[in-house]
Amino acid sequence: MSEDESKDESCCESATNQSCCDHASATPATSLEDAVKKSYGQRWASQRATESARSKRLASMPSAHEALLEELNPQEGMKVLDIGSGSGETVLTIAKKVGPTGKAVGIDFSPEGVELAKERAKKQRLEKVAEFHKANALELPFPDNTFDAVLSECVVCLIQDKQKALNEKVRVLKPGGRVIMHDVITWAPMPKAVREDQKLYCECVGGAVSLNEYVEMMKKAGLTDIKTVDFTKDVKKMDVERASQTLSLEDEEAVHEIVDFVRRGGIGYALLIGTKKQP
Repeated sequence: MSEDESKDESCCESATNQSCCDHASATPATSLEDAVKKSYGQRWASQRATESARSKRLASMPSAHEALLEELNPQEGMKVLDIGSGSGETVLTIAKKVGPTGKAVGIDFSPEGVELAKERAKKQRLEKVAEFHKANALELPFPDNTFDAVLSECVVCLIQDKQKALNEKVRVLKPGGRVIMHDVITWAPMPKAVREDQKLYCECVGGAVSLNEYVEMMKKAGLTDIKTVDFTKDVKKMDVERASQTLSLEDEEAVHEIVDFVRRGGIGYALLIGTKKQP
């Protein structure tokens, strides 16, 4: 994927720069989880049909993606899991490094994304090293102590029960293995209107939590030697016009709170690494 292909795509935007929840948010009764599933299913199906699929990762954050791969340093024989693997680009990149004796495994809740990733693996003749499964991040279909590393990229912000998601990552991780993830974070208290807006949730904003909250949840999940790297300076700024257009509400006070939150730099980005305790 070239830099030009990815530079204008946010972590949850489609190739058309349309919000990933534009269709899902038209039905207010839809749960956040259902909205995300529906929007991503539409996204991967569209990309599969046009054969113009882009990376699932935050395209305005290539620095965090590259830092994740550098931190992972995939070697032959490693077994690596990518949660929220989308169209499979990260898994396929890793598969080229860990094969032929290792495994790069991706899980995604979207059957459309899984099928697209499988097709890509076949085209690149990596199907013996790269695996893709439809699965829920809260109920990973793998035994305890399976993987050398568990990754995610701009995914945990879309999961409501973040602690359970982190617990599952650690459960399937071998002792001494590492969780490596990058995600949206907050640097200021988030307005209620942001938390409750489906579009902003699917834009990877509404579900974000602070860096300190992530660190505490990682510790509670059983991770030690936690390291964080701040990539906030590289975040593509969400301007006032975009913030206002993204909203699915008409409350002027709420709009003002959200715009103020954005102006004050309330949204950030970070890479987080933690190691599973040895028994």
